[in-house]
Amino acid sequence: MKFSELLNQYIHLLGVTGQELVERSGISASVISRYRSGEREPHPDSEALEILARTFAAISEEKSEETLPEEEILSAFQDALLSKSRIYDTFLHRFDVLYQALNLNMKDIAAFTNFDTSFLYRIKSGERRTSDLPALCDKLTKYLAVSAFSDAERKKIASLIGTDISAISDSDDFYNTVYHWLLPSQDSITSAPAASTAPEAGADMSQFLAKLDEFDLEDFIRVIHFDDIKVPTLPVHLPATRNYYGISKMREGELDFFKLTVTSRSSEPIFMCSDMPMSDMAESNDFNKKWMFAIACSIKKGLHLNIIHSLNRPFEELMLGLEAWIPIYMTGQVSPYYIPNHSPHVYHHLNYVSGVAALCGECIEDSHIDGKYTLTNNKEELAYYHKKAKHILSHAKPLMEIFDRPRLEDYQAFLQKDAEMPGERENLLSSLPIYTISEGLLDKILSANHIGSSDAEYIRSYRDSEVRRMQQKLASCIITDEIALPDRESYEDHPMYLSVSGCFFETPILYSYEDMTAHLKETQRYAETHGNYHLKLNEISAFRNIQIEILKDRYVIVSKIKSPSIHFVIKHPMLVNALQNFTVPVVE
Repeated sequence: MKFSELLNQYIHLLGVTGQELVERSGISASVISRYRSGEREPHPDSEALEILARTFAAISEEKSEETLPEEEILSAFQDALLSKSRIYDTFLHRFDVLYQALNLNMKDIAAFTNFDTSFLYRIKSGERRTSDLPALCDKLTKYLAVSAFSDAERKKIASLIGTDISAISDSDDFYNTVYHWLLPSQDSITSAPAASTAPEAGADMSQFLAKLDEFDLEDFIRVIHFDDIKVPTLPVHLPATRNYYGISKMREGELDFFKLTVTSRSSEPIFMCSDMPMSDMAESNDFNKKWMFAIACSIKKGLHLNIIHSLNRPFEELMLGLEAWIPIYMTGQVSPYYIPNHSPHVYHHLNYVSGVAALCGECIEDSHIDGKYTLTNNKEELAYYHKKAKHILSHAKPLMEIFDRPRLEDYQAFLQKDAEMPGERENLLSSLPIYTISEGLLDKILSANHIGSSDAEYIRSYRDSEVRRMQQKLASCIITDEIALPDRESYEDHPMYLSVSGCFFETPILYSYEDMTAHLKETQRYAETHGNYHLKLNEISAFRNIQIEILKDRYVIVSKIKSPSIHFVIKHPMLVNALQNFTVPVVE
């Protein structure tokens, strides 16, 4: 039932006139009129909605034989509003997924649909809401149906909406399938994920998460002999400007750029942005090793890397690329970005800039072998490329935000903002949540693990802040914690540790099996006493060293518990979509 219908139903049931409702509630006659006609709706968490519920409850106490509780009226109003809000938010999310994945052009959409371009941008960003969502969805779907998408793009559309490409090959089938995916019914919203993900995407995401789960930075450092790396100090002398033609020479150009950068005295960040083809450059194992060594030297020197990733690649390529960058991300010296709606089409470019050198490259689609790189350390040229890098970054968005221990205060500030965000949340945990543990049980576990007094106080303070944040979230969110608990037989092989990665405390704090069971009972009691909190128990754990917190259709927090403790806040719609819908694999 719509909010306007429910409002009018209460008015009729209690025999209230419009004027009486205005006088009793203090809400203006024009606003009440718009509420009743459906032209306007209050926010589900607004004071106006609480006033209406309170007013109807008071009137029912005076006029009705059966009093209507204020909480019941407010809940009914919120359910009516949230039903529509969920559909609208689902449309916005799915529109954004298609917009990013297909590199759609808003001006082309505006020209086809006869909507103003700025209006469409405001709709897409959530700054404005249309009163006729079906009409907008109809025109948008028709635009998609007549657009000359390639077979690869149609395959991508089918993958994103979770169907076979044959289901959208016919224009009528395309319209019906895409329209009902963009604008689903309320039943499908509540019974299905916000967007489907093809099995291949789920497998790629699963592999990425498994690699992250297994990764140990100390082992990686040991394997590549990172501590033994000697950063070159003898300056490299190259011409002020040098050109490189063809694949082998372009490989040489990238390595020369890093030689100039690493051997210089400059500590300025490195900027890297490239949508050049990767496969033929990566055919040389010797180049791959030298390139990774150059990155390792840059990290060892303490240089920060601002990297703009090219996402206009098949999903599996994208995930493989991110998987390869995991060791670099773990250092905390990388800021990854992406450029929304960027599609290279015919022209491909590369721009690397450091404090002492710039490398620019270009090629034409399918003609990489005839491409060209230019390396320069000319001061005027370098100044130009620094400005260019700054302008490119101004158009980029964070692919993810990375928080390590040196950014503890920034992460705490983010967590506070996160607690204020309404929405549906789902958490895949590898340990019981610290916000459900009692003070007494926490003290017992800390004592059993011989945690010093200052560290124990630090952890207690973290637990208290998590309790407060959880209470704040539950005021506007439905939260489901999903966790796998080992049985007594397997506990010795796979014990559980206290969840303290959020405060970057990496010393393992072990539960005894009895203490874990006691904490589980406390968590179950917490679920019983907090209506918006749900606990889902599994028998087998998928991951043991990461946990995933999902604020649906907004962002995903992937947290690595140790080796090292680090948190990735992922915001790109395609990655968020894949993470919140992939099927978690189980490992024995």
